[in-house]
Amino acid sequence: MTRREPQQGMTLILVIGVIATLLILSTALVGLIWNTRHSTSTTVTQVKAFNVAEAGLDAGQQALWLNWPSTPSPSPSPSVTPSAFQSNFLTYPAPVSGPFIDVKFYDDDNNLANPGIRQEYTYDQNGNGYMWIVSRAATGARAAKVMALVQKVQYKPTIKSGVAIVTTGPLDVSGTGNQPVIGLDPPATAASVYAGTYTPSGQPDLQSGIGDPIQGTTTAQITGTGGVFPDEVLMNLIAAANGAGKEYATATDVPTSAWSSDPRIVVIDSGGIDLKDVPNTDPASSPSTIWSENNPGILIVSSGDLTSTGQKKTLYGIVYVNNGLVLGGNAEFHGMVVALGSAGMHGTRAIDYNQSVMDSLNKPITLSVKQVPNTWRELTP
Repeated sequence: MTRREPQQGMTLILVIGVIATLLILSTALVGLIWNTRHSTSTTVTQVKAFNVAEAGLDAGQQALWLNWPSTPSPSPSPSVTPSAFQSNFLTYPAPVSGPFIDVKFYDDDNNLANPGIRQEYTYDQNGNGYMWIVSRAATGARAAKVMALVQKVQYKPTIKSGVAIVTTGPLDVSGTGNQPVIGLDPPATAASVYAGTYTPSGQPDLQSGIGDPIQGTTTAQITGTGGVFPDEVLMNLIAAANGAGKEYATATDVPTSAWSSDPRIVVIDSGGIDLKDVPNTDPASSPSTIWSENNPGILIVSSGDLTSTGQKKTLYGIVYVNNGLVLGGNAEFHGMVVALGSAGMHGTRAIDYNQSVMDSLNKPITLSVKQVPNTWRELTP
């Protein structure tokens, strides 16, 4: 045997050793990659579950803002819609309370220093304006559960009662027939009218119980502190509408559902509106009706005027118009009108002051539902 043959044998052994080492390393690498991918997938799924649970808290706050439960059986009860969980990473189908997301509401124990939860009450039983939201979400095999105490933030408007209409400009009232253009809804027996200027038409413009318009009205007397409709009230009403997604650029942007759903506050930022374009919120009524005495609303036209053409419309609530109001014989308001520019009303009854409407609209409104600091908790799903 020559010396070359042992060297060849050693080379073969080295080659086999290298191949075995590479196989071991490859197997380890494949295992590492698989474990890493599995761990990453699990982490991503867990993050998704956590994010959806957090979204549940936000959606729960919105549901409570729309309908704070003060009795065992509120109507309708707070609910979280599937649209609250549309995201860029996953879409959760209805029903919301199912395998993907479950949001529940519970009362607190009235101890704000160290708040506890009372799961036997699914409404604000103690009436202190605080509730717990518990949100559980699941994606794949992973789940997350979070909770937080939330507070209802309210504001009580101070709209002056006893005023049928107020305007800083000319008040043009031209009645026809025997029915006054500005009147009263029982049980109201008296109301005031404020105007920049007023010239009687000789027709029955004002019902008995409504004195001659108080002339020389200025913007400050309407919007100032203690005025008929203070700026503070206007700003808070706009904030409430904005929080509910009911502040719109123009009248054409207002969806039909905005008029009939709570809160009944609609704000139009630019341009005017014709009442003929507002849908009837009570299909059984005749003539066509916007809101009702028991559920009145507030229409704010921030930078435009309000007119009424076409079919007669009856509105229950407060109309705030920044420019002016022009009504013919085909509109009837029950409540109060604020027209900063001017007001022109012609024909038959156009405005009836309604104290019940004013009492309803001067009740506290919910501006927001916010999380109480240091109450957020992550729970075991």
